[in-house]
Amino acid sequence: MSSLLRAELLRLVSRRLLVVLLVCMAGVAAFGAAVFADDARPLTVHDRQNAQYLLDSEREYFEQECSEASASSEDVCGDWEPPTDIQPFLRTPVSFGMYTERVVTFGFPIMLLAVAVLAASLVGGEFSSGNIGTQLLFTPRRSPLLIAKVVAGTVGGLLLAFAQLGATLAFSAIMFLSLRGADDMTADIDLPLSLGRVVVLALLIAVMAGALTMAVGSTLITAGVFAVTLLGSVMLADAITGFSLTQLLLPSNILWAMLNGSHEVFDIASFGYDGGPVLAHVITYDWALAYSVIGTLLIVAISLWWFRRRDILR
Repeated sequence: MSSLLRAELLRLVSRRLLVVLLVCMAGVAAFGAAVFADDARPLTVHDRQNAQYLLDSEREYFEQECSEASASSEDVCGDWEPPTDIQPFLRTPVSFGMYTERVVTFGFPIMLLAVAVLAASLVGGEFSSGNIGTQLLFTPRRSPLLIAKVVAGTVGGLLLAFAQLGATLAFSAIMFLSLRGADDMTADIDLPLSLGRVVVLALLIAVMAGALTMAVGSTLITAGVFAVTLLGSVMLADAITGFSLTQLLLPSNILWAMLNGSHEVFDIASFGYDGGPVLAHVITYDWALAYSVIGTLLIVAISLWWFRRRDILR
């Protein structure tokens, strides 16, 4: 088993795709840090001028609509008072922690896609080239071979996740320091929790992609299954009522709960007193994690069962 795993890890580090994806992860992190830099930018004279303009516009609207002492204006305005404070109209620069979380959220879909592609291609390439048949001639026991390949794909996926998160922290820190300096560079517990959730999600995606490819024998089929499942999940979430218990089982909802720590499902057909949709379910992280782990183990078990029974050598 150790020799098989060592061989698969050597095959992983020798792949050009790994290097390409690592560079891409750094590029995505740099691009995300630049995209959200405006959110962390300190207040400028232009921001204050814009806020003053909004305040004056609001006061002007109040004077036009509510200054006349008539029954209609009283009904429309009620207890509304003209605004006097400029603070609600000023842009609020985000903290370093929130800024970095936004960059992480921006890059995580691309990173998860890269994780799935790397894990699947590490296995699918062996099927497309026919090398899997040669390996089975020297390794008749199929279970250790599947485990070694899935572990290698998972290691590769984690490398991509750590590369993307490390680059995100580095570029976010550089950008934030250039904008605000070190005095405002603070973060609370939400940032490490967010990074940890992304790592766990990347690990599960890598295991699922590698195991599924061992069963179907094709990177393209695995990518198609992932795409159809996720797209179908999103479409079904929009088509059924938010109060349906099926919402708790949809992969798209579980994905967001795994990323954000929880996910709120609203029923768009019901409206509350404020005119907004009614909250139907709150998918907690504990439920999403248990659901994902059990689902991953089922995929591994089914893939192992099917791989051990496939006629690959013929």
